[in-house]
Amino acid sequence: MTEPLLRVLLPVADGNEDIEFCALQDVLRRGGLEVTIASLEPCSEVVLMKGLRIIPDVAIGDVASERWDAIAMAGGIPGAMNLAASTVLRSMLVAQHEAGRVIGAICLSPALVLEPAGVLANSTRATCNPLPIRTVDQSWPADEFTRLLGDKFDPSARVCVDQTNRIVTSQTPGTAIEYALALVAMLRGQEVAQGISDYFLVR
Repeated sequence: MTEPLLRVLLPVADGNEDIEFCALQDVLRRGGLEVTIASLEPCSEVVLMKGLRIIPDVAIGDVASERWDAIAMAGGIPGAMNLAASTVLRSMLVAQHEAGRVIGAICLSPALVLEPAGVLANSTRATCNPLPIRTVDQSWPADEFTRLLGDKFDPSARVCVDQTNRIVTSQTPGTAIEYALALVAMLRGQEVAQGISDYFLVR
C-alpha cells in the first residue's frame, strides 16, 4: 500500500522573495512532498518582490485548521513583513511548533515571523539575512533584523538545522536551494535530499 505524501504548506504574501519561493516549492516537490501554496488573503494572484506572479491554491484561512507536516516560508521585503502581520499564520506556527512538526523560514522571516511568534524560544542557534537591506524607498543596516534573534544568531551558518525543535532557518536567496534541501532531509531523509543535490550539482 502506498504511503500518503507528507503535506507542506507554503504561505505566500505579496513581496516574498522570488528565488526563495521558487526554489522552495520546486525542491520540496522534487522531494516527493505534497505542496500547497496558501495566500494570506483570498485572492487570485500574489505578486512577489521582483514581479513574479503566483496563483495560490488556497487562502490560508481556509486551511488553518488542517494538519501540516511542515510549514515553510520565503522571506523578502515586504514579503516577510506581510507574513508577520498575519494573525492566522502566527497561530498556525505556534500550533505547529507545539505539536513538534517542521517549520522553515529564510531571509528575514526567521527574525520577523518566527521570533515574534515564540517559535525560536527554545532554539540555541538560528540564522537569517545578515546583509544590509535596500529597497527603492528605504534601507536598513545589517543588524536591523539579525539583532532580533539575539545571541542565537549565527552569522556563519548558511542554513541552521535544529533537529530538536524541528526548525530550519536560512540566510538569503543564494542559500535557498540548501534551505529547501534541509527541509527535504528532515521530512524524507538524507538519501532523498542527496539525490536532488546530486542532480542539481550542489557543491
